[in-house]
Amino acid sequence: MPPVGLRPGAVSPRAELGRVALEAAVGAEGVAAGNAGPAGQYVTDYGGVRLAGVVVAAQGVGRFSVDLFLTAELVPLGELGERLPAVVGDAVATAGLGDRLGSVSVSFLDVEHPLGWPS
Repeated sequence: MPPVGLRPGAVSPRAELGRVALEAAVGAEGVAAGNAGPAGQYVTDYGGVRLAGVVVAAQGVGRFSVDLFLTAELVPLGELGERLPAVVGDAVATAGLGDRLGSVSVSFLDVEHPLGWPS
């Protein structure tokens, strides 16, 4: 798949980086969804779009840190947390934004029970 760069309508590399990172993480096996947190504080907003579960912040020299806040499926969280930064890095590179990616952190705020029970 060729690099896509900035999607039409994206307002900044920061916003597009957040979109690509969140989509990659949520698309990974073992991740149920992005999670905005109990007060909705873990979001990136741009152009009327709200990305729940990702905070992208300037890290310096044109790079941005990506902090992911996720709801996981019932899987070993340690392994999943170790795997996700590489998944995000690959997706960001494919999107043509690899030179903008700084650090990637992963936090699991909730676990989705397969029977729908509250965690």
